[in-house]
Amino acid sequence: MKKTFLTIAVITMLLGPVMAVGAIESGSKSAWLGAKEASKTAKTVYNQTQLNYATDKTPENQQKIVNTGKIYLQAALDEVEAWLLWKNTEAQNDPRATDAIKNSIASDVEKNLSKINNFRQEVSEVTTQVELGVETLKLIGGYLELLTDVARNVGALWVQIGNTLLNQASDSEAKLREAAIKLNDNADIIAKLDQAKQELSTAQTNVNSAEATYKQVKNPGQPLIKFGEGNNYLRSAKANLLNAQQQMFQAFSLISAK
Repeated sequence: MKKTFLTIAVITMLLGPVMAVGAIESGSKSAWLGAKEASKTAKTVYNQTQLNYATDKTPENQQKIVNTGKIYLQAALDEVEAWLLWKNTEAQNDPRATDAIKNSIASDVEKNLSKINNFRQEVSEVTTQVELGVETLKLIGGYLELLTDVARNVGALWVQIGNTLLNQASDSEAKLREAAIKLNDNADIIAKLDQAKQELSTAQTNVNSAEATYKQVKNPGQPLIKFGEGNNYLRSAKANLLNAQQQMFQAFSLISAK
């Protein structure tokens, strides 16, 4: 009987409090964070040159707008490129990701990196403020296009991982319940497991909502907003899973004390 309890405990502990959005820390993530900061700085400089020109409309200040604007657009492309590479690295190195999802993300990233190279060339050819404005408008639409497919597939990956973790947790809850039913005076234990089961049910609802929301990550539409909403559902599911695990650990403690 003690051996059975130990097995259940090990199974439960192996689950771990895992359902993080972007779980793998890597050099590619650091590269994205660096590119994001560089893009922010370039935008600040560009905005300042626009303010300077508004108060002193010299040809020199107008040229500075073009120069700093091009630097900012290139930095924005660097940021997008770094994000795509990070998400691809994250997926390819996650043993929980299916080959189908890995291949989809890799294909989307490769396609969009090619688009980024085209944008870079167009930006480099800008020579006037009017051309800069046109290129900026093109990039605003292109930005969403570059992120949409990869974001949707990344969401699918996180949903798959969430479902796997919930299945494991549900299996552990069932094993603990099976052991508890055989005991006398088990009302407190069953109550803990009932709470855990309810949390797991709520977590599953949140994962299902995340899946439905990620499928709405499309362009035209509101892909970034929907991606954020999907992430929020998964964060809620993670909290539910952690609560369920806490209840299961408490139930195990009560079982082992019998």
